[in-house]
Amino acid sequence: MLDCKKAYELICEAINRKDKSNEFETIFVQNKIDKTDINDDNIKTKEVKQEDNYVEVKRFAENFYKAPIVNYKGYLKGATQEDKNRYSEVISSILLSKDLLKSWKELAPVRSNHFDTKHASSESVDMEQLQGTNRKEEILAKLLFYQREVSGLGHIFDYQTPLKKTKNDSYGKIDLLGYNSKDKCYSIIELKYHPSGSEETLLRCVLEAYTYYKLFDLNQIESAQDHKGINELRALNDYKHTKNAELVILFDEKSRAKDDGGENSNLMLRIDLQNKDKANKVNKANKEIYPSKTVESQQHKECKELLDSDKRNSLRTLCDKILEQEPKLKQIRFVVLRVDTESESNYPTNIKGWSRKLDRLYRAETLLTIPSKG
Repeated sequence: MLDCKKAYELICEAINRKDKSNEFETIFVQNKIDKTDINDDNIKTKEVKQEDNYVEVKRFAENFYKAPIVNYKGYLKGATQEDKNRYSEVISSILLSKDLLKSWKELAPVRSNHFDTKHASSESVDMEQLQGTNRKEEILAKLLFYQREVSGLGHIFDYQTPLKKTKNDSYGKIDLLGYNSKDKCYSIIELKYHPSGSEETLLRCVLEAYTYYKLFDLNQIESAQDHKGINELRALNDYKHTKNAELVILFDEKSRAKDDGGENSNLMLRIDLQNKDKANKVNKANKEIYPSKTVESQQHKECKELLDSDKRNSLRTLCDKILEQEPKLKQIRFVVLRVDTESESNYPTNIKGWSRKLDRLYRAETLLTIPSKG
């Protein structure tokens, strides 16, 4: 199998962007794997050259989703505007035709305890403090965690689940962990949200979710002792521990202007905290703010195309191959998050300052499920 640099250069050449090969150092080298992380049994049974190749292959798989080219939209420069010439389609095709997707099979969890964060859905929260950051996606993840049961999505039992073993590891965090009682599997949820419309491609979303799945030890859900979210999950009547999981790409449909229905459909209304004046920040956090124009998220645009059997064929095939090489993955779901305007439920009392006028309850709608054929 190709080493990390050659694999990346091959993809850059395929999309007619050899100039982007110079980004290799930024994306991959700073996160070069320590060979001491390689399983001892592997070291004993493989030659040094094979060990080096293992490291290179693993390094490619765990970092590739972060490459800027994975987020390119539109068509290859100089190519006709056909579906097969989209950046994401060509990259998906190369990952398949050159067997690069097999690199992900080399990934394995490295963190001994994913659940040492003490996250609790009943913890005391102040809404103004919660809103005191521009990381709106992270705020939304917390709100979904505090809601716990999200119709159409499942029971959320953790958020921002860590994957790193050391500070130098390049891995991020799983946005949300859920349990899908209908399909009897855990949900590795990749949440995408931005008040003015998320711009990340579905290719980026799928590869990120898949990478995190490979770096997450599902068995730790069963062995965890002091995590309140997991304890609450175990108390559910329809819960049963399983080895199966699904990847869920969860996204907004549109961020709407006020005159286009934003008051009833926008996922968050307390969105503008750019003002540096602290008093004004508090004031803005307590009033509804709307984008100046309606913007559809990139994920929703691409999901509509993925539903069309004549478009995004390589991305769909990539999803099929991911499921084929992961027997414990039941499906990949593409899910739009919506405001639950019909719910009359009270929001958890642990959130001080929660307002039915400014804040939301949520539900989800699955637009597309790609099932495992195994």
